[in-house]
Amino acid sequence: MPIRAVTFDFWNTLVREHPDSSKGRLARHVAALERLGVSRTSAQLEEAAAQLRVRFDERWHANQVVTPEVGATELLAALDLEPEQRLHAEVAAVFRNGGDPSTLTVADGLGQTLDGLRGAGVRVGIICDAGFAPGATLRGYLAHHGLLDRFDHWSFSDEVGVFKPDPRIFQHAAAGLGVEDPATLAHVGDLRRTDVGGALRSGWTAVRYRGLNDDAPAPGELDAPIVLDHHGDLLAALGLR
Repeated sequence: MPIRAVTFDFWNTLVREHPDSSKGRLARHVAALERLGVSRTSAQLEEAAAQLRVRFDERWHANQVVTPEVGATELLAALDLEPEQRLHAEVAAVFRNGGDPSTLTVADGLGQTLDGLRGAGVRVGIICDAGFAPGATLRGYLAHHGLLDRFDHWSFSDEVGVFKPDPRIFQHAAAGLGVEDPATLAHVGDLRRTDVGGALRSGWTAVRYRGLNDDAPAPGELDAPIVLDHHGDLLAALGLR
């Protein structure tokens, strides 16, 4: 069956964060706390952020979707602070606003590949496990890099209510792209558990992209039948060229 629609993961498939992005987030959190008269050092924030990453991974594996408000609650708890309303709102806003999109690295060949897919009559979407920065913020990142209007539909976990590999987020994408037959859908992503596993479980063609991150295998995890190092090879790999 010919491929009629292709979806992409977001992080480490479309874009990659700068290595120093976490430092910028910590600085913004320190500033947010100081605005309300709360003093915490960068070292204290770093320790709290490490705890936050552990809590996120726990929620991610348990399929418990997160929001900026969840991030604020978890971070304040890690800092031994009461979630007073103004303080909670200030910290949540830092998560919601995200970072500087100009620091993101766009994957090589992505723009041309998206244009090639659309030129071949293929619908294009995103299936993304969002962190504490919501889908609305990630759309802004894409718009900054001139990529947003190259997609026909977006399925962000905070808007759908589930993470990959849950089949419901793949069903949401298929419905939004107007394609019913799973055999005509493909998903491109870097992670074996969520991207490859979710696509295969949903009956889609799975493509593992390792141009920005080569995900190490875990026991029992399947690899995709198609593994690519460059987006420019995608159309040929899917029989679209």
